[in-house]
Amino acid sequence: MFSIILNSVRSYFRSGPNIFMTVFFPVVCVFLLGTFLERIEVSDQAVGELSIVYSSENGDMFSASAFEGFIEGLESENALSAEKVTADEAESFDSSVYSAAVVLDGSDITVFNGTDRIKNRAVKAMFDSYSNTASAYMSAASIDPMAIAAAKPSGEKLVQSKDLGTNRSMMDYYAVTMTVMIMFMGSCISGASSYTEEYDYCTIDRLSVSSVRRLEIYFGKIIGHSPMILIQIASVMLSSTLLFGAEYCRTAGGNILLIAMFISVSFAALAVGVLINLTVPKIPAPAVLSPALWTMMFLSGTFQKNIHVDGLSERLPPYAVQSAAFDLTVFSRPEKAVTVIIVSLAVFAAAVAAGAVKVSFRSKNI
Repeated sequence: MFSIILNSVRSYFRSGPNIFMTVFFPVVCVFLLGTFLERIEVSDQAVGELSIVYSSENGDMFSASAFEGFIEGLESENALSAEKVTADEAESFDSSVYSAAVVLDGSDITVFNGTDRIKNRAVKAMFDSYSNTASAYMSAASIDPMAIAAAKPSGEKLVQSKDLGTNRSMMDYYAVTMTVMIMFMGSCISGASSYTEEYDYCTIDRLSVSSVRRLEIYFGKIIGHSPMILIQIASVMLSSTLLFGAEYCRTAGGNILLIAMFISVSFAALAVGVLINLTVPKIPAPAVLSPALWTMMFLSGTFQKNIHVDGLSERLPPYAVQSAAFDLTVFSRPEKAVTVIIVSLAVFAAAVAAGAVKVSFRSKNI
């Protein structure tokens, strides 16, 4: 078995296309996509000045006071300009003059949109935020009204934005997605080409009648691709961080889990590729699998983050792996990564077992 493993490793390093596709190509993609898209993936639409009319005459005393106080606060911060009108006037506001109209009815807030889509979204976001905060306040007051009544302003902000601990960039995005790309492309296609050289050079018959058992040849092929898996993951991650300043996880534990997920997915893709090669021995793997893999990754947002097809993208393996990676790297949430590892190991075990059965009961040519 050792000679088969060694031969697989040598075959990998002897192949110029393999080295280019698994080492240099993803590194170049990280650099080109990360630097180019970082310049253009910015907001190209400014909100501009917001001017609204509002009415609080139909609100209860406490809601109206809080509502007007919120609007006054926005005006003091120059977030918008506001004019108080009646409810009827607000509902028939002049959209050529004002961005939107906001009406308080009891404790409910209704926003009447203007003609500018961007300004509509900005106004809605402001008052959705207020509505959510007011609902939280009322819930707390219903549980312990005395505690709320006794609370005194401290001068500090009660709601603050949370810093995620890093400034994420497009380089970080493509460091993850290009790692995912090379895992699927490199591992699956290499696995699907694992027996190709033996068929091309007519050595498959000699292996079949040699003293080496078929299962040893099979497992030797899988183990022989292990260095390739480690090299391709290391090349992208190290070059992304050391050369291009990309950042994965903020903790050593997070990075270890991320690497474990990448390795487990790579082995699953490899085992599936080998099984395909055993099922269709003379398949031209790059020609057949590459279009399918590229399409999957394209629809998963691997090359452009805005590409997403509802109901389809979520079901694709690259999307699931990327989602788990971003949950781990950006939000330090490990649950999806752990799930991906478990599923990948299950797929690897199932594919290896199916391949072993196919090899064992094959009448000839392994």
